[in-house]
Amino acid sequence: MSKKFIAILSVLLLVSACSALDSLPGLGGRNNKVKVYFTKANDELGAVLISVDRKVEKDSSPYETALRELFKGPTAEERQRLELNTEIPDGTRLIKIKEDKERVEINISSQFMVGGGAETMQARFRQLRETALSLAKGRPVYLLIDGQQLDAIGGEGLEIPHPLND
Repeated sequence: MSKKFIAILSVLLLVSACSALDSLPGLGGRNNKVKVYFTKANDELGAVLISVDRKVEKDSSPYETALRELFKGPTAEERQRLELNTEIPDGTRLIKIKEDKERVEINISSQFMVGGGAETMQARFRQLRETALSLAKGRPVYLLIDGQQLDAIGGEGLEIPHPLND
């Protein structure tokens, strides 16, 4: 078997293992859960995204919970046992979410753009994009940074599609 096939198979098994965590006592089922995407290093594929479920906080919207949990990063157990990481810089925060039947606007702090090269910025954006789109239910999702809709982020100018669904 090729190394690439084994790497892909390993990632698929890890995703299945993460999904199985839902059935363990204390972790609950899929009710009131949101998906949050973190990174896992893979020698063949680079940084791959792995989703984990988080329970929606009481008195919080699913988007608020998902993004706050994304910005917190993986738990200590997820870092150790599943080898998950994040490319989101410390200090990134959710400013506001504006959500209605037609669209979703996510406004986050400019700390999101601090540090990292092109690959890091791409992985960071993918984490945010996949987490946000998992809740969109077909609605367009727009990203604002400190209240502004930017066409590109990072030193290398990673283009931001408007909406993120494009």
